[in-house]
Amino acid sequence: MASNPNYVKKQIAVDTVSWTAVVAPYDCMGVSIKNSVFVDLKVRTDSGDATTQDTISAGSIETIASPRHSGGVQDGGSGTRFYSGDTIAYLQAASGTGPALVTFVR
Repeated sequence: MASNPNYVKKQIAVDTVSWTAVVAPYDCMGVSIKNSVFVDLKVRTDSGDATTQDTISAGSIETIASPRHSGGVQDGGSGTRFYSGDTIAYLQAASGTGPALVTFVR
């Protein structure tokens, strides 16, 4: 039996060659990326722009948590930060391969 659909975890395969997109499976307010491998994980908000790059150290977690808001704030008041199908970030392993564990919260 599946858990509540407002809370979803996905493993995303990453390697040292390509930038792998983290895509929202549904409209969500919170996203967490856990580096579950023993090497650093590179994260970018633009896969082609190194100035948007940061590092998630081995065993660490990066979280984006946004409260709901009233109408007229940045996104027309929908209250959703990431829409279904939005690319949230791009991931790449610093060396080797492995999964990143991503959690989405509606």
